[in-house]
Amino acid sequence: MSNATPQLITALDVPTRKEAEALVERMDDRGVFFKIGYQLIYGGDGLGLARELKRAGKKIFMDVKLLDIPNTVEKGVAGLAELGADFVTIHAEPHCMAAAKRAVEGTDTKLLGVTVMTSLDDEDLKASGYAYGVSDLVARRAKQATEIGIDGVICSAQEIEMVRDLSSGKLMAVTPGIRPKGSAADDQKRIFTPYQAIEAGAAHLVVGRPVYKANDPYAAAGAVNDEIHAANDAVTRIRPADPEDAAVLSDIDNDASKRFANMGGAFASAHLTGLTAAQYAEKFRQNELLWLIEHRDLPVGFVRAKPVDNLLYIAEIGVARAHQGKGLGRRLLAHMRRYARENEFKGLAGLTWKDVPFNGPYYLHNGFQEWSLDQAGPELRTLAASSDEQKLNTIGERMIFGERF
Repeated sequence: MSNATPQLITALDVPTRKEAEALVERMDDRGVFFKIGYQLIYGGDGLGLARELKRAGKKIFMDVKLLDIPNTVEKGVAGLAELGADFVTIHAEPHCMAAAKRAVEGTDTKLLGVTVMTSLDDEDLKASGYAYGVSDLVARRAKQATEIGIDGVICSAQEIEMVRDLSSGKLMAVTPGIRPKGSAADDQKRIFTPYQAIEAGAAHLVVGRPVYKANDPYAAAGAVNDEIHAANDAVTRIRPADPEDAAVLSDIDNDASKRFANMGGAFASAHLTGLTAAQYAEKFRQNELLWLIEHRDLPVGFVRAKPVDNLLYIAEIGVARAHQGKGLGRRLLAHMRRYARENEFKGLAGLTWKDVPFNGPYYLHNGFQEWSLDQAGPELRTLAASSDEQKLNTIGERMIFGERF
């Protein structure tokens, strides 16, 4: 079974599209997120490769580090957003970030500001005429990025805590200069291992040479993924939610629901939102079961469940968008399986949208099966036929998913 995680971004720093495609193929299902930079964009049909990867269901990071007059930056970023880029880099200069932000409104494209290159240290900045050292310049640009409202910054693992503190956790840190144990430092001066970077708070890791120069890129990517999963497990915990968490649950739910708006069509028109704090308070009064998952002591996801027939019914799983891709949903499902077995439920089940990638296909990928009405018990059939479900079915086809122990 693949241990892939989108927290690993593999840098396709090779000269030709043919070599990049060969690397993606050798990584097989252990690579889901790829960075395309100058070398491929200007000399190897990087834009064509990006379109191909998107068609294959991969995520793409266009590392263009744009810096120009506002109009040029805005048009350039708009073109990359139309291409379907998941991440786009720009230099973290105020005019550049503001222009790029205008370009991605209403899209799923996330903007990352380049603070200070990880190949630079204080002496390099001094030689270039900067009045700031690395830490001071990263801090200044992180504050500006937060004020303008872009999604994250490129920074070394050494600056993650500072970026998190300066942005009150609003900026995600995407960290290059990652070297697994035993790897050569090459030209990177501020490096961490995958485990160290995730433990420090990195949202995504950019790894190049340790994967694409490896004799076995599949094994190399798997080793990095293993470190990422181990670090995530070390900094997350699941705890029962209580009525005082109602507002937090609502905030996470509403943030996660914004993914539907960016799907377009009926989902955008439906203006789907999460439950209010008052509605969550009512769920507690109805004795529904709720758990929160915390990442570095910050509540970032939840699961809501209740007994239905002899099963534990998963009413909802939600993870804040900035923390999706960290395996938190997987951990919540594992928790539900343990809880259900320990409390003598006969399995798990739920209702979801059949064709939404992070709904039906997600549950099927994680060991559930699609059930017919005949496979469901009377209470679950009643839920499937309810007026609320019929309304949701007008937006997109619904399905029952389940697993019996």
